[in-house]
Amino acid sequence: MRISRVTKVMAAACAALMSVTALAACGGSAGSTTSGAKDGCTPLVSNITTIKSGTLTVGVIDQPPYSSYNGGNPEGMDIDFIKEIAKANCLDVEWQQASFANAMQAISSGQIDTATGDINVTEKRMQAVDFPASIYLEGVGYASKKGVDVKTIADIDAKGIKSIGIGDGYGWLEDMQKVFGDKVKTYPSSVEMKQDLEAGRVDMIMEAYGTAVDEFKNDKNIVVEYANKNPDKRINSLVEPPEVSYPYTKGNTSLGDAMTKGIKQIIKDGKVKTTLKKYGLDEGLAKIRDKQYVVPMS
Repeated sequence: MRISRVTKVMAAACAALMSVTALAACGGSAGSTTSGAKDGCTPLVSNITTIKSGTLTVGVIDQPPYSSYNGGNPEGMDIDFIKEIAKANCLDVEWQQASFANAMQAISSGQIDTATGDINVTEKRMQAVDFPASIYLEGVGYASKKGVDVKTIADIDAKGIKSIGIGDGYGWLEDMQKVFGDKVKTYPSSVEMKQDLEAGRVDMIMEAYGTAVDEFKNDKNIVVEYANKNPDKRINSLVEPPEVSYPYTKGNTSLGDAMTKGIKQIIKDGKVKTTLKKYGLDEGLAKIRDKQYVVPMS
């Protein structure tokens, strides 16, 4: 998710929707605390404060392949990871539909505990919420017609690319405009970019890598390349891709510790790479920094 992303799907406000329990739900009141081990389960962190006792309430942003509400049966890479984190801390999970527009507010106001959907760790967001450890990178993807096969920034000139589609507000837009000027065409959303690439109205697009993989997974005429494999110092997003994690209510250290320990366990067990592979993504997205990278204010 870019710092100021234009989304494909704007979900209704999560507070107005009925939540759906993915695992066995427990009762409880807002701001309640788990009692630790239960039913033979020993959590990584005891006495975790959540909105509902024993339950992690998660806002699901529609952003395949990372997460999709899917009519109350969420699926996607982030969903797999959240289930692992909850299981490791003996928490049930309750899902609510959310959007990029309302997720941070819903977390900071105590409507949900966390959210999924390729959410970057940024200084701006950290004014409203906290983040646990990062779990994977948000990479950039080149998508071009088969036979063109753009793999590097240098290919843009070498292969005679005349038009490059990029979403308005994407983190790499400004750098690309500085380097390629009028070749860059901006779009209000991924939908229009996809349509123009397929119709040949633009030679290539630069999209969030995972989003591009999902969009073109059934189109044999479009090739998607993980751009960060070949970083170019002129395009900062290729050198310093944002890191992804799951925001939680500011100051809730017990939940933050539980999520961080759950994420570190997932990384230690090698499940990040296997999950990336499951969703058709490059294992390079697992190469997070030793010290969490926080995208500075723009």
